[in-house]
Amino acid sequence: MFDKTRHALLFISATLLFTACGSSGKNVHAPQPYRPLDLSHKSDSFKQGAHDGCATAAEIYKKNHELFNNDFEYNEGWWAGRRNCEGQPYAEY
Repeated sequence: MFDKTRHALLFISATLLFTACGSSGKNVHAPQPYRPLDLSHKSDSFKQGAHDGCATAAEIYKKNHELFNNDFEYNEGWWAGRRNCEGQPYAEY
């Protein structure tokens, strides 16, 4: 009897453990609605990066690798432009 109880307890524990790790079914990476970037207080380098990143999102690959690797503002702008324009018609910044 002790053996059956131990197996049942082990089975229930394993079932609870594995079902707790399941997906909720929600898409946590759902695309965000398009909003033009506010570039009014951004540096020229950030603006250029946003322009190039947006072009890249529109499948017109554009990146200044020197600036991307060495200029934080350009890099941040490039990623912001790419994320913001992904899946949207090409919009010049």
